[in-house]
Amino acid sequence: MAGQDNAMSFLRRILGLETRAGSLGELEALLREAHGTAAGIAVSADAALEYPAVLGAVRAISESVAMLPCHLYRRDGDDRRRADDHPLEPILSRLPCPWVTAYQFRADMTAALILDGQAFAHIARASDGRVLEVVPLPRKSVTVETDASTLEPRYRLSLSDGTQRHLDRTEVFHLRGLGIQPNTGLSLIHAGRHAIGLGIALERHASRIMARGARPSGVVTAPEGVKGDVLERLKLSLQRFHTGDNAGGTLLLEGKGASFTPLTFNAVDSQFQEMRTFQVAEVSRILRVPLSLLSEMSRVTHANAESLGRQFLSLTLLPYLRLWTETIYRDLLTEDEREDYYAEHTTGALEMADLGSRIDAYVKAIAGGLMTADEARGKENLPPEGGEAGRLRFPLNTGSEGQGDGD
Repeated sequence: MAGQDNAMSFLRRILGLETRAGSLGELEALLREAHGTAAGIAVSADAALEYPAVLGAVRAISESVAMLPCHLYRRDGDDRRRADDHPLEPILSRLPCPWVTAYQFRADMTAALILDGQAFAHIARASDGRVLEVVPLPRKSVTVETDASTLEPRYRLSLSDGTQRHLDRTEVFHLRGLGIQPNTGLSLIHAGRHAIGLGIALERHASRIMARGARPSGVVTAPEGVKGDVLERLKLSLQRFHTGDNAGGTLLLEGKGASFTPLTFNAVDSQFQEMRTFQVAEVSRILRVPLSLLSEMSRVTHANAESLGRQFLSLTLLPYLRLWTETIYRDLLTEDEREDYYAEHTTGALEMADLGSRIDAYVKAIAGGLMTADEARGKENLPPEGGEAGRLRFPLNTGSEGQGDGD
């Protein structure tokens, strides 16, 4: 223990943190960022976002989760209704705090969850325990410890100005993903850093090639006896006028007998492109996002496109939605409220962009007695018609004896 303290003290001195109060959290965050890979590239959560496949996957998950409305419901016997009169409902569906919308809150928290394995927000409560607002906390500002006797989580907040304080468990909204340690989530980016690092290395290599003229377009063969100043002028001419932005210009060869042999696209070039495509598939495996959402369409057909969309909802989004609702249940509801209240997302919002499918679903739901015409009109922000439009309709062959359509 003494050796660890000395090492930490040394690191604090060389990093200039020894005079700043509460800066241990910054040091720990810095050490966590040392994610070396076999490709020789350090892949931190932030650096991984520079890789288009990772950025696309994080956006696909976090923005999809954020766009699905989340509401608070109350159980009433076998029935349920939306708890519009509960103070937590507007916090979940509109404004978690005065300067952050519900969409921004869920999108940012979900993105941090994917990148870091967990995300945190501070819960401000009234004296009676009622939640007043939920404020997202900066990434890497919260350190989670486990109490040795109770195994409960303990939270330490370290802000950039040196402020440090301990937070009670009731003050923290802790969105934690898959974890192999108690009370701590596993960063999927860190776990898959070698595959992501290779993808970044391939991207950088391709960029360097493009900066130098995309690729050697051919081979210049100089005649015998060309050397000295003539050879140097030939090299300089090729470098200045046929690389980078000047690539593709007219080639002028100096000296009798000089020739130019163009190079064609070869198997090595094809294999390099295949490796780049394969690394996109690796990101798809790590974050469980269909390749079609990462704009890799080589294996997408008309037959499987709809199936891939359903898989994204059932295998990718639903686990995140379940994590959100259970975290709301644990951290934002009191022990008494948990008996009657629960949060739920409306996944039908994923179909809002497809008018044909949406109208077809309404027609079937109305005809099958699942919803009324006025409920369908409400989902389209249309005023209710009243009368028969507000009554459930059942198929004749499913109604009870003496009950007709609309009765």
